[in-house]
Amino acid sequence: MQPNTIVLHHHEIGLKGRNRDFFERVLLRNLQRALDGTGHQKIRRGFGRLTIEFGHDGLVDVAAERAARLHGVAYVGVGRRIQPDMDQIASTGLALLQAAPFGSFQVRARRTHSAFSHNSQEIHEVVGRYIQDATGAPVDLSHADATVWVELYGGDCVVYRQRVEGNGGLPSGVSGRMMCLLSGGIDSPVAAWRTARRGAYVELLHFHGQPYTDHSSVQQCVELAEVLNRYHVETFLHLVPLGDAQREIVTHAASELRTVLYRRLMLRIAEELGRRRSSKALILGDALGQVASQTIENITAVDAAVSMHVLRPLVGMTKQEIMSDAQRIGTYEISTRKYQDCCVLFEPRSPIIRASTEELDEAESGLDVDELVGKSLAGIETRVVTLPVH
Repeated sequence: MQPNTIVLHHHEIGLKGRNRDFFERVLLRNLQRALDGTGHQKIRRGFGRLTIEFGHDGLVDVAAERAARLHGVAYVGVGRRIQPDMDQIASTGLALLQAAPFGSFQVRARRTHSAFSHNSQEIHEVVGRYIQDATGAPVDLSHADATVWVELYGGDCVVYRQRVEGNGGLPSGVSGRMMCLLSGGIDSPVAAWRTARRGAYVELLHFHGQPYTDHSSVQQCVELAEVLNRYHVETFLHLVPLGDAQREIVTHAASELRTVLYRRLMLRIAEELGRRRSSKALILGDALGQVASQTIENITAVDAAVSMHVLRPLVGMTKQEIMSDAQRIGTYEISTRKYQDCCVLFEPRSPIIRASTEELDEAESGLDVDELVGKSLAGIETRVVTLPVH
């Protein structure tokens, strides 16, 4: 028996009270984009879940994988939508269970605003006995090899064995638009993912050193954007050349100040682009004390260059924790490849650890910062990353 239905449960939306309708509509919009090309026929919303129906040629497994990745999803069940009838529930549960090997099993029923005449415990007993009589398999309510899930809501019933856990959090887009500075390394993709998981629509901004570096960092960030896009369907990746501006900084500033001056310029460019893109905040992958530019003194002096909010979702995390997140979301292998990072272009031997705002302001007095921002943005290239259509 082939699955023809996905039932999707959201994560934190149920706690949103009067705003719940808005959060559900955003999740529905993201889901419709994610399922493009999978052959789904209908999406129904109600009773704290979304139900997606497919025809015979629908790519149900592909759709389930895409749906489960979306921010805001607790889990999805992949099974059959049937009439709320005990005989149909039992026979469908048996057929789905027998589709793959199993030892012990259990039955779990959930009723939401359903007029079905049997309560959950009666469903457990009747369906469990039917399956046990047909297969001889033991029931194990603690560590079962397989579970038959029965969901009854309104006048509908969905039975499934396959359940895919989601990422949780909030649907991307409910918390506004934000701009994340993306390097090719490990940290910033995790920062982007974590922020999007809290409901932000995250655009990505990558600075490259061309023509003084090769194309490797751009290619790396394109691949990272493609991975991150799996979690929120559509991603804007902005590519900004910084090499010429860095050369100007090298000419006019002391070598130990270069790294923090680069970062101040990056934030100014990101702020200007963010305003054009209606961003509410800038996102950085900094973790406190991880490298010289991420001391609290340097962070304070860098942030002083802009007025837009600067968020650092990784600030209290260890490197190992960040690496673990990167492995979980699928960016780690890409991020650990070698590439030419613009931040190490003309890198000083001994970068300053505790810069002051006044010191950096003085170093920038010989630069036309507005001109550097404008010239850098004049060379911007924007790419839109979308999911492939099957």
